[in-house]
Amino acid sequence: MIHSSQRQRESSDSGVFLLLLSFSDAISKPLIFDTSSGNKRRQQNITDLAATMPKGLRDGIIGLHAFTGCDSTSCFAGKGKLKALKKSQGDQDHQDTFSRIGTLQTISGQDMQVIETFVCQLYEKPSHTSVDKVRYDKVRQCFKGKKGILSNSEGVDLSQMPPCQDVFMLLTQRVNFQIKIRRASSSNFPDLPKPENNRWRLSSSGGLKIKWFN
Repeated sequence: MIHSSQRQRESSDSGVFLLLLSFSDAISKPLIFDTSSGNKRRQQNITDLAATMPKGLRDGIIGLHAFTGCDSTSCFAGKGKLKALKKSQGDQDHQDTFSRIGTLQTISGQDMQVIETFVCQLYEKPSHTSVDKVRYDKVRQCFKGKKGILSNSEGVDLSQMPPCQDVFMLLTQRVNFQIKIRRASSSNFPDLPKPENNRWRLSSSGGLKIKWFN
């Protein structure tokens, strides 16, 4: 709903909340977030909240939002957006890196390493810098004390593991493409790269499919 004195957005989606924070500087009117329903319904002044946040964190929210899952990017099961936001709050490297997502054609190797370390932290492995090492440790933990893999009838819950490095890198490059689109959303004629050059594939029918592996 749009009013003369303020702009109000109704939603219960945490993703919408993060996007509103990200674009709050571009909206001149007070921005109100109307969330939940019934007795839990509340309104939050996004403009005032954004003013209390460090600029680096606010600028990086748009990248963090897509990286943790949106309509066109995969999410990390059980790792919500607000948890990711809290993880990045105290780390300037994370904030700076997510602020750069979507500003360049490709993500640099240094930024890719920072993002990979961030994923390790999401999976409670702050000393790790490799998603493959996190996966390895989780498998070892699952079968700790067992004679062999086949002796554990429960197996490994793959949804609770981070993606392997190959999948992680393709995901991050798709996120970069998605954020490049969002950063250009205020332009009438945005100059955007082709999706098939950004870890998507064209199907025989002309539609787009995700490129999961190299």
